[in-house]
Amino acid sequence: MTKSVTDLFKVGLVLFFTLLVQGCKKEDITAYEVNRLDPPERTSSTNEPVRLLAAIFSKGDSTWFFKLMGPASKLSTKTEEFETFVRTVRFGAEGSTPPIQWNAPSNWKAGKTNELRFATFLIDPEANPKLELTVIKLGKDAGSILANINRWREQVGLGPVSEGDLPTIIKKETIQGVEAILADYTGPGGKKGAMTPPFAKSFPKMPVNPPANQASPGVKEFKKPDTWEQVPNSAMSLATFKVNESTGKADITLTPLAGPAGGLESNINRWRQQVGLAPQSPEMITSALTKLQTKSSVALCIDIEGTTDRILGAVISTPDTTWFVKMKGPNTVVKMQKQSFESFVSSLQFADGAK
Repeated sequence: MTKSVTDLFKVGLVLFFTLLVQGCKKEDITAYEVNRLDPPERTSSTNEPVRLLAAIFSKGDSTWFFKLMGPASKLSTKTEEFETFVRTVRFGAEGSTPPIQWNAPSNWKAGKTNELRFATFLIDPEANPKLELTVIKLGKDAGSILANINRWREQVGLGPVSEGDLPTIIKKETIQGVEAILADYTGPGGKKGAMTPPFAKSFPKMPVNPPANQASPGVKEFKKPDTWEQVPNSAMSLATFKVNESTGKADITLTPLAGPAGGLESNINRWRQQVGLAPQSPEMITSALTKLQTKSSVALCIDIEGTTDRILGAVISTPDTTWFVKMKGPNTVVKMQKQSFESFVSSLQFADGAK
């Protein structure tokens, strides 16, 4: 009798722990259809100091940012080239095309551009890592001088400064009739010295097997339409997709930018220019907007149809970030994908800190 009771107790104990383990495993299964922005490219695989050369121009409703960043030893031979180039920058009259001109050295090669990068130059195409000079155009609400200077200082591993420190760490110079802010910083690099795009939030890459219930900083989840193919991210996007139809293909990007990111009007007018349309007034833009509820907030949506290409855009504002969702492609393709685009926007759910 004692033996049978003991055996039953052992069997019961085994069953208890079996069920307990199974229960724990079940709770660990969590799936998110979220793709993270790849970590920014490091400036060096060593502990070599990192240097950043930069210039800010404010002209009319636009703010222009020029930045060259890389290992200090490599930039030491490029400083004069950068400074000479910046001093050739000149702006045309309001509404002129192109709005800005410069004289770049003949040995610089033009690099890739995107919806935020107005221009890219490969200063030394053979360098590893590459030395890129980027030109980014944002609206007049592109953040204060102090905020941008501190962001750049963080990228090279330096601490923040106060407003009172600015006169000693920046240089003001009138270039071709426009005041420019010039900056030159060298720091230890490392984690804080990673090369991040200006004004963009940095999002670490999702581990291959992330812990259960691990939230993404920014977007918690979204649902990708079945016909969309996820592709490598662009320099600024958190997620990038493409979709193919018989009449062509369209590209879709989800991009976070810090703060107001230049404002709604300037960004929508930038999209209009991308499909060959003239800018509109704030009143006309407002009248064309529609609202779409996401899982966390409301998106302001726009449908911009040019002669051959069309853009569907959605702008979602959170306390610290403005999110841009954009589909661009031939008119026929974008028209066919409009419902899928709206479903994607509706599925966006932001993490707790971004609601």
